[in-house]
Amino acid sequence: MSLAAHLHAFGARAPLPGDAPFLARLYASTRQDLLGSGRADPTLAASIMSMQQRLQMAGYRARFPDALYLILQEGGEPVARIVVDHGPLALRLVDIALLPQARGRGTGSALLRALQQWAAAHQLPLTLSVHRGNPQARRLYLSMGFAIERADEHADALRWQPA
Repeated sequence: MSLAAHLHAFGARAPLPGDAPFLARLYASTRQDLLGSGRADPTLAASIMSMQQRLQMAGYRARFPDALYLILQEGGEPVARIVVDHGPLALRLVDIALLPQARGRGTGSALLRALQQWAAAHQLPLTLSVHRGNPQARRLYLSMGFAIERADEHADALRWQPA
């Protein structure tokens, strides 16, 4: 079973051209740091946000050219996006982003469990990176059995190994 099919319970589907406004809103919801104190010119802030979003996606495409990009839906509405790279030695969660209203309700945990199940069925570890500025996500990953593989001043590389 493909990973996308395995995630059918999350309404997983490939991004469509019409998803651009959702993806921009989703990215902005994860990058409040780019808005500073909120006094920035809205046009300038939107331009910076758009540029950073394009750079992020270009970076993912360069580093993970075969990655799978999926939009996740609840009630037919997009609420999250994941980028997953299925390599020969590991399944890597490159990025996960949920709209604010989808956070803190167990959606991220359920998604991670589904990725762990798929990785275990394929006898692969699940790896990811978490930024040091995101302690809530770090706690979640550690509580779900991920272990720190490497750490530096910016991020921790985490690994979950199937039993």
